[in-house]
Amino acid sequence: MQFAGGLSDRQAADAVRGRLDWKYLLGLELVDPGFDHSVLPEFRDRLIAGDAGIQLLDRVLEAAAEHGLLKAGGRARTDSTIVLSAARQTDGLVRLGETLRSALNGVATHEPEWLAGWAPPEWFDRYAIRFEDTRLPKGKVKQTELIEQIGADGLRLLPALDAPDAPGSLRLLDRVQNLRQMWNEQHFVDNGQVHRRDLKDRPPGADRLVTPYDTDARGSVKRGIFWDGYEVHLTETCEPDSPNLITYVATTASTAQDVRLVALIHAHLAERDLLPDRHLVDAGYATAREVVTARRNHKVTLVGPILASTSWQTKDGGFSQADFAVDGENRQVTCPNDATSSRWAEDRSQEGTAVVRARFPPSACRPCKTREQCTRSNSHGDELPPPQCVVHRNPTSPHTNISPGGPTAHRLALVGPSSGSPGSPLPRREDGPGPWAVARVPHPSAWRLHLRGFDMSPHAGRPWPPL
Repeated sequence: MQFAGGLSDRQAADAVRGRLDWKYLLGLELVDPGFDHSVLPEFRDRLIAGDAGIQLLDRVLEAAAEHGLLKAGGRARTDSTIVLSAARQTDGLVRLGETLRSALNGVATHEPEWLAGWAPPEWFDRYAIRFEDTRLPKGKVKQTELIEQIGADGLRLLPALDAPDAPGSLRLLDRVQNLRQMWNEQHFVDNGQVHRRDLKDRPPGADRLVTPYDTDARGSVKRGIFWDGYEVHLTETCEPDSPNLITYVATTASTAQDVRLVALIHAHLAERDLLPDRHLVDAGYATAREVVTARRNHKVTLVGPILASTSWQTKDGGFSQADFAVDGENRQVTCPNDATSSRWAEDRSQEGTAVVRARFPPSACRPCKTREQCTRSNSHGDELPPPQCVVHRNPTSPHTNISPGGPTAHRLALVGPSSGSPGSPLPRREDGPGPWAVARVPHPSAWRLHLRGFDMSPHAGRPWPPL
């Protein structure tokens, strides 16, 4: 009911108290006083702690199986779509101002007398209302001055909270910790002056806060769409003579790689005896390693476009790994010029991934006229996937055929348009439904249910109370 009406937690609680139709549907007496809106996020937190979302999906799938609508084998498909954070997407100035204002809100809620006696008088006007509701300076110079002023104010507040005479509980508040993290990411001090870091000096997107009101959200870009939030990954059956049923749902950070979900999906479906024979995926999920692992561990044929190499050789027209012939049985690698490796060693890459290091004899590499297309190193080696993960990328391979009538024609297409504007089918994590959100996507099976927890503090977004 809350989601259908697009209501926030406060609005839903007010509807329970004041609307006759809601009281009727909930079976409440007309004089029932209802409940405080903070009950709703607390209830959702309990659902998350109990993993109720997956349990509910399991019950639905069990009922479908009992009626002959679901069984192992056949085909399934997986894709992901964008989930927008409920927190408003803001620029750097508003983000920094709101982070400091949020910390002050938390301090004012817990220790109003301490803050009233410590805070400079001008802060009452500067941080009393939301930054997007104020008249911000237009010029870049004025905006930079305000950003540095906010940074200096934050660096003044944090030492005060850490001082021995400050209440010890304040420095442990989540909002104060968010302020500390945001300031470490965004600011530095040079000769006593506070400056904002250049973008290249800030942490990577996977570690960087984008809002103080949803600390799990991350900024990302996909196919020209920029958003702050998450991604939801959906797996459904796609047999022509059966209804399409969602069998797996996972919400991840927006910066998480799709390929990391493949093993989790197969393990989840294997536990429930719902593994497909053919698993159709979009670009980003299929690598040579995942194709071989799925076949070896679960007897599942993973079908989808293999991730292209991002090496400089591929970009500059050189020889990439796909141009080398790997003979796993004889432990040899042959280069495009028919030179054969003289050494084969199984090792680990810097990321900890299993690789094979093949070394070619100097007598074959030094005089080679195409050496610059192969390597820029003085050594004569090449790092390859282990032999069991080598998949030939040829036009007839089922893993690379993406023609309209080919084996991947039933892949999901869940990425929405290039805008998150109102009315677009991009799902949004609403303030009301909270961790339960339904993603509306442009697909016949349009409604998806997924579970994700996030901060729904009853004080989130409130103005800093007068002191």
